[in-house]
Amino acid sequence: MKMSVWAGLPLTSASVPRAIIAKLNREIVRILSEPDAKQRWTSIGLQPQPTTPEGFDRLIRDDVATFSKIARGANIKAE
Repeated sequence: MKMSVWAGLPLTSASVPRAIIAKLNREIVRILSEPDAKQRWTSIGLQPQPTTPEGFDRLIRDDVATFSKIARGANIKAE
């Protein structure tokens, strides 16, 4: 199984206007696309994969579903 680690910026309240979220996303994608930024991340073994807010939401939901299924199958309980 391939494992990924993700981090997202920013996770905001649903009350934040979509225009602000879109602007933040554009700037983050722009910064992560700069050669210097890419080099800094790849030099520590990470590969930035910028996405849209909707894509990130889908990633979170898919991971929660996947790991919930794994935990149930292994009878792992929260303590």
